[in-house]
Amino acid sequence: SIQFGTPVLLEDVTEELDSSLDRILDKAYVKIGGRYILRLGDKEIEWNPDFRLYMTTKLHNPHFPPEVSARTTIVNFALSHTGLEQQLLGIVVCKERPELEEQKNELVIEVAEGKRKLEELEDNILQLLSTASGSLLDDEQLIHALQSSKTTADDVKTKLQVSEETEEQIDRARGAYQPSSE
Repeated sequence: SIQFGTPVLLEDVTEELDSSLDRILDKAYVKIGGRYILRLGDKEIEWNPDFRLYMTTKLHNPHFPPEVSARTTIVNFALSHTGLEQQLLGIVVCKERPELEEQKNELVIEVAEGKRKLEELEDNILQLLSTASGSLLDDEQLIHALQSSKTTADDVKTKLQVSEETEEQIDRARGAYQPSSE
């Protein structure tokens, strides 16, 4: 389907998507000559710009990870009147103040990346602790991992605070456009 530009429908997806979809969702193709090539595993596939990937879920209120939300368009067909107002308001604010919406999306991705880094560091620390022999205070690799984890945690905390402030700015900007969504 990627080669021929035909749409694909994945039904009943969960909140966690398979990592093999990452290259497709990122549209990680390269232009070679006049063709677009997408590398999936050990295969190179020609990318047709008409290709579309659709996913559906039966979850009532799915909460996809921020990195998925930033790379896809999510359409919720189970809308209430208030939900529809909020979506319309989001579209208006995005048109009128795109810099705020862009900043919000960047912060969401940065925070998600920071949390992922923290998880990796925690896993690394646990692995180092389980394989450590002798005194833990003498293990320089473990001490470095702990210091790196603290620095990353502080960075993520700062980004979360900035994200909350940006969210408040966006909410204030959205409030100014509230009448247009009613």
